[in-house]
Amino acid sequence: MTASSNRWHFNAIAGYSLVGAIALIAVVAVFWTPYDPLHLSVRNKLQAPSLAHWLGTDELGRDVASRAMAGAATSCWVALLSVLFAVTSGTVIGLLAGFIRGWTDRIMMAFNDTLLAFPGILLALAIMVIVGANQYGIIIALGLAYAPMVVRVVRGSVLSIREKEYIEASVMIGNNPVVTMLRHVLPNCVAPIAVLATSMFGWVILSESALSFLGLGVPPPAPTWGNMLSGSRSYIQSAVWLGLVPGVCISLTLLGVNLLGDHLRDRLDPRIQ
Repeated sequence: MTASSNRWHFNAIAGYSLVGAIALIAVVAVFWTPYDPLHLSVRNKLQAPSLAHWLGTDELGRDVASRAMAGAATSCWVALLSVLFAVTSGTVIGLLAGFIRGWTDRIMMAFNDTLLAFPGILLALAIMVIVGANQYGIIIALGLAYAPMVVRVVRGSVLSIREKEYIEASVMIGNNPVVTMLRHVLPNCVAPIAVLATSMFGWVILSESALSFLGLGVPPPAPTWGNMLSGSRSYIQSAVWLGLVPGVCISLTLLGVNLLGDHLRDRLDPRIQ
């Protein structure tokens, strides 16, 4: 077995394991957590990890393990909807721009390039000022912030696919342009979209955590990894577990998503095959 084959299998196993574990915790947290993540208990505040509270308690006596589990559900749900919004809108625009071309392509891509000039987190911050700091506001903000990347990737793929013989044949036999796009062009764009969406999930998790850390994400008391990190700043020396737990959760999620993205790229990219 070659070194590249070993790397391929390691990425696949580690990526699926980490992402699967985080997804399982997020689903379980919807129905069960060891304690109510919103329950306050002043007598139990800032307790170190123990048998009663596996990962300790925070400054208000809330169980950190329960809040980390609930935060996984919230953060993953926000990231999933944001990625779906970005991929759907970006695919539609990129498909139209690349297939129609002409002035439609120029106008769309000029606007898209303008948005790409801004870092995703800054663009999301600007949108949050307009839509407001709430769960659905952050989904819209992150979806719009990352959609231009999808537009660029899909348009590039469409421009290449559009010159293939089977596309010309579909046009010659009289197929409607919409039919040609949906039946022949879009299916051939799935591979790059899947790889980008996987990587984007990790970026959105990180961006959501950053916005929550700044107080612009899902508003308290609903737990997210970002606002857990934000709340731990005053206790970083006396209660290190408050910042360590959400930090490790974010790191493991990003690691799993990146490994899974590498695996999908190796699996779907014909040049690597």
